[in-house]
Amino acid sequence: MPTHILLDVPFTPQAPDAHWDPLHEEACEEASLIQVVAYFRKWDLTKERAEKEIQDLTAWEKEHGYSDDITAQELADIARTKFDLLASVSSDVTTQSIKQALIDGKPVILPLHGQDIGNPYYKQPGPPYHMLTIVGFDNNEVITNDVGTKRGNNYRYSFSTLIGAVHDWTGNKDTVREGKKVMVVISQ
Repeated sequence: MPTHILLDVPFTPQAPDAHWDPLHEEACEEASLIQVVAYFRKWDLTKERAEKEIQDLTAWEKEHGYSDDITAQELADIARTKFDLLASVSSDVTTQSIKQALIDGKPVILPLHGQDIGNPYYKQPGPPYHMLTIVGFDNNEVITNDVGTKRGNNYRYSFSTLIGAVHDWTGNKDTVREGKKVMVVISQ
């Protein structure tokens, strides 16, 4: 197994124009998925393109009955339905399974309790529910495109910190830590 992998997944923060209004405060799922779509479709993900895609996807989700916060399964369904990508939800959230997905060229999107990952660039204390995209690894560090901050491009966490914070959406920000440990693996 290689000790380093970095997929060329373009980065965007969930607020490309740094305008943290209610829509963008809740756009981590959309921005994470848009990064992956851009990776597979080889889009140039400019700030303008990212903003347009976030707006379009948010409107599409509203038209199709999705809430502001969505589960990993709902994200996988959106990836399949709207973007015609292969997306699976796995409860095998381990260092080995994440590394294998990346080796296979498949980005991973994690739902998590954002206050548990210790990102100093978040508006503190951080989001109770958050999603980010894993784009690589370097030994025991996970390389992410963390959409929750403009400094999230190739942002590193330890595997143990990130996996420890993984929790799917429960429908309530107060109970996120009770959410299942799952990840979304996406391919073409």
